[in-house]
Amino acid sequence: MSPATAKKPGLPEGPIQPFDLAFACYLYESMTPFKGALNRFRAKTGAVPDLKRADHRLALLKFLNDWGCRGLATDWHWLASEALGRWYSGAEDLLRVPVDSHAGLDGASHDDLARVFDSLSTCIAAKRIRSGREMLISFGPTATAKSLFALRPDTFPAWDAPIRTAFGHDGTGASYAAFVKDIHRKIVETQLYCGSRGLNLKDLPAKLRRPAYTTVVQLVIEYYWITITRGVSLPSPSTVKEWLTWCNEG
Repeated sequence: MSPATAKKPGLPEGPIQPFDLAFACYLYESMTPFKGALNRFRAKTGAVPDLKRADHRLALLKFLNDWGCRGLATDWHWLASEALGRWYSGAEDLLRVPVDSHAGLDGASHDDLARVFDSLSTCIAAKRIRSGREMLISFGPTATAKSLFALRPDTFPAWDAPIRTAFGHDGTGASYAAFVKDIHRKIVETQLYCGSRGLNLKDLPAKLRRPAYTTVVQLVIEYYWITITRGVSLPSPSTVKEWLTWCNEG
């Protein structure tokens, strides 16, 4: 599957092959420290983080740092925490809106999510002095998507600049809402494909021995992070079958 172009934003058509999904997720867990950061965040906040709590906000900021959001400097966590608290007071109810993975976001939910995304993305999270001038650092689109994922991992995917670029998105709230809808469409396509082969996509986290909090949305984003952000070419099943013939079973 080749990435979509910027002229028509979106994921490529067709399901993710279950072999590719499982292999990419295995590589992701093996080659990154990110699972530890997510484990620590869940241990501190439980299944339902509450950003009205200062300790949960600080846990989220530490998680974002560990997930590569280096612009959220630790010296300014107090500022970012205050911004998160104000944002969450207006966003909490909207974040509860369910997303039906079979239907995706309806028009109202799409617009609400776009506003919630933009309102956090533009929040000032840190300051920096460069050439004697003070610069204001906002959360930006990557930290915002990762924050939404941390809050609602079954609904909101993380993304980063390479993924946005590959699939023709510009980092605005509207483009993120479109990405969310596309991810859920992809999950439906993949689930149907798996079902036709006697597999249940929802069982994959357990089959990969992942923590109980692991969602299908998380696995799909791991797949794109491996294949897009890191540019890994996955082996074909026939190649793996050939490798298996090299095993000494005697």
